[in-house]
Amino acid sequence: MVDSIQWNAEGIQVDLKLFFDDDKIGYNKFKTNQRIQSFYSPERIGAVGGRNTLLRLCEDAIIYATDDMIFKPGAIAAAIRAARAHFADDDFVIGFFQEGNTFNPAGVALVGQAFLQRYPDKKLFFPGYFHFACQEVHAAAEKLGKFYLAEDARIYHFHPCVDPKQMDQTHQDARYFKTRDMAMIKDRKAKGLIWGIN
Repeated sequence: MVDSIQWNAEGIQVDLKLFFDDDKIGYNKFKTNQRIQSFYSPERIGAVGGRNTLLRLCEDAIIYATDDMIFKPGAIAAAIRAARAHFADDDFVIGFFQEGNTFNPAGVALVGQAFLQRYPDKKLFFPGYFHFACQEVHAAAEKLGKFYLAEDARIYHFHPCVDPKQMDQTHQDARYFKTRDMAMIKDRKAKGLIWGIN
């Protein structure tokens, strides 16, 4: 994923923040890289906890993604162009199209700072979830008329649903907490709850 980053897209400098969730080996590998800000948690807090931790440090639009995907050439630029074409301000969620996986339209997204400001402490993801939380980002953006799926903003997601050899610690953790997350999704949907809306 790091090697696929387009460091300047549509005239905008791209900065990279990596969160290492109880992964000291990965953290030690990247912590001295001058292009990257690396953050480490000694206890596993999950994708939601890691993302929410970093989002409060961001002052511009953000892209959230995981380490098991690559940005196809021009993907980040395409997402920026889509934001400029479809929204007049910084209040948007632009979904990336995922190859190699069935996906939620907001599974990986470019999010404007004004959209983030809706959330307490800019916690875009409902803190009750461990991993599966993008569906509420998508639901909120759709309800507000702030979502667009940019089909030319493409990533390739190396996913064990397609190739079992792609199983890694992140996917193992997600599966460990999946039953709990799915039950919470069902309960919140039944109550009409969307994080960021109500």
